[in-house]
Amino acid sequence: MRSKLAILVAALIPFAVSQPAAAQDLNIEEVFNCAADGPLGIQTPEECVESRNILLNNCTSCHTFVPIVKAQKSEDAWNSLLTAHRERVLHMSEDEFKMLGDFLRSHYNETEPVPSLPPALEALSTNQPA
Repeated sequence: MRSKLAILVAALIPFAVSQPAAAQDLNIEEVFNCAADGPLGIQTPEECVESRNILLNNCTSCHTFVPIVKAQKSEDAWNSLLTAHRERVLHMSEDEFKMLGDFLRSHYNETEPVPSLPPALEALSTNQPA
């Protein structure tokens, strides 16, 4: 598996090329918080990091991470979205897909604050479906 830095760089290359100063303003730990005191739900910090990598390695092949982290969906809404997306990532194992769902439901819901993103990334949240 690629390192977290390589994954982050790959996810941000299109953005960083067009907006180099704004990319430096991105607090990746706030957006994808896997600290022990973060919104881990049932995951350990290590499982959270693995789930974050699954998201960045799979979901961002079709769209940026922005609409995902801005979604703030209910558990039912995430379950519905995940069910609809399952056929798009058939290469993912059931365990990986479950980890991704656990990560999304615990991090991006009505009880967690919406992550702060640089303005150029914020603009992407209105242009792409989650």
